[in-house]
Amino acid sequence: MPELATAEQLAEEERQQRFAELDAYWLDPEKEYPEPHYLYEFNGVGFSPLGGIQAISGQKKNGKTFVLAQLMAVALGSGLNRVEQYLPGLRTRQDTINFLGHEPVVLYCDTEMEQLNTAKVLRRVHWLCDWSMKAQHPRFHVLWLREVPRSEHRSSNQERWRLIKNAIEAKQPDIVFIDGLRDLVNDFNDNSESSAIVGEMMSLASKNNCCIWNVLHMNPRPSNDDESKMRGHLGTELGNKVSDTFISSKKKDAGSGQVTFTVKQQDARGKDVDDWTFEVCDDAGGLGIPKIISGGSTLQATLDQQKTDEEIMVKETARVLKEIIYPPKSEFFSNILKQAKKELRVGEEKCKKYIYALMDAHPGIMYQMSDNKWTLSKKELEAFEQDMPFAPNPDLEP
Repeated sequence: MPELATAEQLAEEERQQRFAELDAYWLDPEKEYPEPHYLYEFNGVGFSPLGGIQAISGQKKNGKTFVLAQLMAVALGSGLNRVEQYLPGLRTRQDTINFLGHEPVVLYCDTEMEQLNTAKVLRRVHWLCDWSMKAQHPRFHVLWLREVPRSEHRSSNQERWRLIKNAIEAKQPDIVFIDGLRDLVNDFNDNSESSAIVGEMMSLASKNNCCIWNVLHMNPRPSNDDESKMRGHLGTELGNKVSDTFISSKKKDAGSGQVTFTVKQQDARGKDVDDWTFEVCDDAGGLGIPKIISGGSTLQATLDQQKTDEEIMVKETARVLKEIIYPPKSEFFSNILKQAKKELRVGEEKCKKYIYALMDAHPGIMYQMSDNKWTLSKKELEAFEQDMPFAPNPDLEP
């Protein structure tokens, strides 16, 4: 029979096993550790590193889900005309896309809104990416988890978290958005439960090399938003672990009534990102489309150039319309659009945009007659030409 190990030998073996467990965690000074792969950038400053978790917070009804829509649209359609037009300055980093080896896959998990409102978020992103509003896109997956029932062994909140983890495994997303985190725990003031879910989320993000964004409300508003804290022990734990925390706040101008939302990076492990401000416009009917209207000096220069370019195109649109429907000529709108987009050398969507911009800036310049055809008002056109005289545009010359 082999000789039995002594108590001292067993203790030494156990001790060596404990030491061996540390081998995977020692930092090696000879090893080159890579810089973070930031998925996003705003005005050239990166944020949201792969393998990390992030937070978006703010008071209730302060635009947090609209911020998610912006981030999802940019991840799925960075570089597309509509995304560039509505979300200037915000984009994905090409070197990170090259590192991934594919275009980003997005998983959006909504835990609290009605089904119709979640569908609007989906279609809002589809519209910004210029995708079909009815067809599923292979890189964009949406889970609606408001009505998840409890199971025999888990609460409905715990079931939601289980389903999200299953979806991450099934779809292998590069970015996960959880809207909102509070509905994944039973008690957001429970230290153990809060620590457990945030720790598990960090492990999931690291293991899957993805970003996991979380929406969590702030505590009731203090006097200074910079001193606001996310709700409960869950908010404290999340705030301690995230790479970035962004705050969305709402403002209504007392004079004009204009409603705007400002996104501010409250905490960051990297460089500070400029604040940006957006409004929600009706360009897609009742969907509500976020449009960035300011954000740092770099973006302002871009916006100023966009405004100048649009003014030039509106003038060219008036010139083209004068050729098509100057009285007594008139046409149905579809025929006007067909001819104008050919002359302006733009797509149908942009052509509509320029025509509508002209009509908004100069009400009455183009009107519909009793036979449903459209024509120009000579009087309003003359006033327009005095304010903005036509000039040849070399880009439109044959």
